[in-house]
Amino acid sequence: MKNLLTESLAKLASETRACVPPDQSREHSRAGELTGYAWKYYGDRLKAILPALGTHTAMRPDQIAHMFGGVPQNLFHVHNWRTDVETVGVVPAEFIREQSEASWPMSGRRR
Repeated sequence: MKNLLTESLAKLASETRACVPPDQSREHSRAGELTGYAWKYYGDRLKAILPALGTHTAMRPDQIAHMFGGVPQNLFHVHNWRTDVETVGVVPAEFIREQSEASWPMSGRRR
């Protein structure tokens, strides 16, 4: 899982500054572990982690520590997804298709 993530991150723009994983309501997704891998990969280039709260309340420090392990707490920021969103880049659809096909060869094809 770590290798697949870092291979994918290597193909993205190197200016990545933020990560938006799900919040504690999706803890079972292993997003905390993946976020940790992203933090180690990007190092100081990662400036903010914005847990996608949806309709949930902001994560408490103990919830962040539990889900995201050793990722520094100061990287986590609370945001209002309805008003605080600014587009800083776009992941090309072709890249998503290529990555999907690599993982699930039949994913984009009709039978």
